[in-house]
Amino acid sequence: MVKKINILDICVDNFTVRESLLRLDTYMSSTVLNIIETVTMEQLIAAGENPAIKDCLEQADLCIIGDREILSETGNDTAQRVREVRNQDFLQELLKRVVRSQKRVFLLAMTETEIGSMQEAFAEQASKFAAVGSYAIEACSGDMDAIVNEINGATPDVVISALNSPVEEEFVLSYKDKIDAGIWYGAGAACCQKGRARVGRTIKKLVLKGRLHHFVSRYQSEDKG
Repeated sequence: MVKKINILDICVDNFTVRESLLRLDTYMSSTVLNIIETVTMEQLIAAGENPAIKDCLEQADLCIIGDREILSETGNDTAQRVREVRNQDFLQELLKRVVRSQKRVFLLAMTETEIGSMQEAFAEQASKFAAVGSYAIEACSGDMDAIVNEINGATPDVVISALNSPVEEEFVLSYKDKIDAGIWYGAGAACCQKGRARVGRTIKKLVLKGRLHHFVSRYQSEDKG
């Protein structure tokens, strides 16, 4: 199995969940911030117009493929990998590990509603999950340092972010050296979607799949030319 995938000139990891978890275990005991980012079709398409997205993914210590369409577009859609991506196995295993190891987790999202959805969804996957703190970007008056202060004040081991792209990537690039945690996990907005929002996400993914294929085909043609 190919361990690195180059798509639209962005190199992302294609580790199995087991291989990714081995890296996660190392990061858990780290005293410096290790960045884990979920990679979606939307990010790959937007990276062409927003360099921060590409820079963030390239600087990440570990990239988790978030859409199985990325696997199929690059010919890496084995049954195991498709299943792992579809079921969000990495996120589920991360939640189990932080609960079992009693790690402190801070949640970050765009709105208070999303924070609530994250807490509910995560508790369903790991019944004893409880965040030590949270913050919604909608409450920020514009001083992004205030968000860093909120995070550091909770002394978390892990920050799980559901920020939208490119807010996620721009924030990480600007403040990664100021965040006192061992792991930053950009899980993506989809991690807290359910019900109608998840149905809407499915429809959106169908559109993105066509756009991704178009961009990849054009990129390959230009590369050959």
